[in-house]
Amino acid sequence: MRRILTPTKKKIGDTLMNDVEEFMTDPLAFFEGSVTKMHSIELSELASLQQQAMQKRVADHIENISMVGNLAKRLNITAVENFNDVVPLFFAHTAFKSYPASLIDKKRWDLMTQWMQKLTTYDLSQVDTSQCDSLDQWLDALDEQTPLEVITSSGTTGTISLIPKSRVQAHYQMKIWRCFLFQTFGTEPTEAEMNPDVDVIWPNHAKGKLGHLRMAALLRKEFTGGDESRFHALYEDAIDSDLMFLASKMRAAASKGELDRLEVDPKLLARKDEFLAMQARRPQEMADFFANCTEKLKGKRIFTTAAYPIMYEVASEGLAKGIKGVFAGDSAVLTGGGTKGFVLPDNFIEVIKEFMGVDTIQEGYGMSEIGGFHWACEYGHYHLLPWVIPFVLDPETSEPLPRNGTVTGRAAFYDLLNDSHWGGIISGDEVTIHWDTPCPCGRKSVYLSHDIMRYSEKEGVEDDRISCSATQQVQDEVVNFMRAFE
Repeated sequence: MRRILTPTKKKIGDTLMNDVEEFMTDPLAFFEGSVTKMHSIELSELASLQQQAMQKRVADHIENISMVGNLAKRLNITAVENFNDVVPLFFAHTAFKSYPASLIDKKRWDLMTQWMQKLTTYDLSQVDTSQCDSLDQWLDALDEQTPLEVITSSGTTGTISLIPKSRVQAHYQMKIWRCFLFQTFGTEPTEAEMNPDVDVIWPNHAKGKLGHLRMAALLRKEFTGGDESRFHALYEDAIDSDLMFLASKMRAAASKGELDRLEVDPKLLARKDEFLAMQARRPQEMADFFANCTEKLKGKRIFTTAAYPIMYEVASEGLAKGIKGVFAGDSAVLTGGGTKGFVLPDNFIEVIKEFMGVDTIQEGYGMSEIGGFHWACEYGHYHLLPWVIPFVLDPETSEPLPRNGTVTGRAAFYDLLNDSHWGGIISGDEVTIHWDTPCPCGRKSVYLSHDIMRYSEKEGVEDDRISCSATQQVQDEVVNFMRAFE
């Protein structure tokens, strides 16, 4: 992209107009690949960069994303000046599932493409869907014919989300992950930290259109130095998107008391025995997978990620067998996603650390609708990425709350790095944000308290966050439903 000016030397600490373009399009270059620099920029300087970048990005998306432009026209918004000016243009996550579900039932992939066109900056007018006969085939067509890598949700509320992320952006996000997983704040990164090669333990399917499954191919490339033998997946195949769509239809039908009227695609039903067998094998295959990985990769530097309950179960079983300190101490272990009804002991993190042999278990907070992922410091605070502008809204009115002090309300974000789709999203999360309270860890960035709750949990209503933790539950539900069909 064109620069406004070409600086002779860029110095972090100087808020210059010629830095804005790089800050919003290539923040890794702007911060010289250093996590320490990312979280050491003065808040006043950062606010100036964010505001200028927001103005540029919003203007581009009003012009080039139909749904944003139409909303701006209805609200008589032609430009934004201050942070709060952009909030009326924010999407609820439901925007990414605003298509008529009947279009998928009727296999009208041409109309689904037209709907997708309203959400992205890319031209989809030449996409050929004539050979598509399933949701997966349509998504494959978009993969093959456009710069997009559409990601899907599990559909826990009755409709799956479809988010038009760009392939380039997805790969860039993994480069950001690599920085945060392997660097140490407070020191400049070494070559080994900038370009780590590790074995990846992936206790999941290696393929699929769900957000976390899209990550698998990126981890295979970005974390292993290109050596695919160092990527170890539980399953090398994909979770079926059409199966996930059927699960979402089940949820919707069940909420209306119409589950007995639900029609199932015969082609999907023909695979019932395959799905049932897969479900029956999974517990033993999961146990064998981790046993093999701990034996094969003992003492090696690894990266792995899984939800708290899975990781704790593996760790506690390993310790019961006298196995501990399995991997190299500088391995990267990421967990999170909530406990999903499981009751874990207070020391579950310590149990995982003892088994894995690592000093730190990393945690993060984010949502695939925008892409920004915020890593926790040693005090459990989620420090916000500098190119993601946070907002806290009144949960009843969605009006922005003050941008100073400590404030609790509904989280919303504007991700400046989003180029393929709109970066403003209102979440379903209740958060407490610390705008100007110094964190003991030394980072200067704005941060969220560790305890984050879904408003739906307070209200007893399920919500459809794009996450990996619900996937297995949803898949099991639809397979159990299929048992009734002869």
